[in-house]
Amino acid sequence: MRIDIPEGKDAIEYVWGEMIPGIGPAAARFSLAVYAHTTLGLREFEAARLRVAQINGCAFCLDWRTERDGEKVEDGFADAVTNWRTTTAFDERTRLAAEYAERYTLDPPTAWTRSSGPG
Repeated sequence: MRIDIPEGKDAIEYVWGEMIPGIGPAAARFSLAVYAHTTLGLREFEAARLRVAQINGCAFCLDWRTERDGEKVEDGFADAVTNWRTTTAFDERTRLAAEYAERYTLDPPTAWTRSSGPG
């Protein structure tokens, strides 16, 4: 879906503030909960988050880098996520996080077949 943003308007503020009032605060609370309560390390978290963003084409999410305790993933990390199957930049857990995110995004039921989640 493409949305025409009026000239001079910030895209996020326009969509979340004017098109769908109230969604911004709710989305912010949900996002903060995910970031605050994750049990994944930074690299695993970013691999999963970025893989979903790559598949969905979310420009905001693709530009975002999670910072935890003053640290971010290295430059080139997003390219490694794109090539998660063959990159030498990932350990097994980071590769698994990218794979899970891809499976869950493209075909949610198959994501559960490799995990201990419901299904």
